Amino acid sequence: MIQRNTTPSGAFRTQPVSQDRKDALLKLIQVEPDHIGNLTDATGWGEEQTRMTLMQLTVDGLVSRHKQGSVKIYKAVATANNTNQKGTAK
Repeated sequence: MIQRNTTPSGAFRTQPVSQDRKDALLKLIQVEPDHIGNLTDATGWGEEQTRMTLMQLTVDGLVSRHKQGSVKIYKAVATANNTNQKGTAK
């Protein structure tokens, strides 16, 4: 479960997503783009944690989201850091 703290005003503040979680989820998405339900099942983290990690990966520019019918599919964005020497995604 995501750890939450309260701010001085009493509002909840969510802890940052760990780098290990981001790395693990990115590796899953690099293998095969997928939707939130399957990614949640694959990680076993729960939907809120998976969604928060996906959001952070999207903000970091490592994952993009597109609609396929009525389902949002998450896929890895090719960058210089996640390509091999032939220029294809790892």
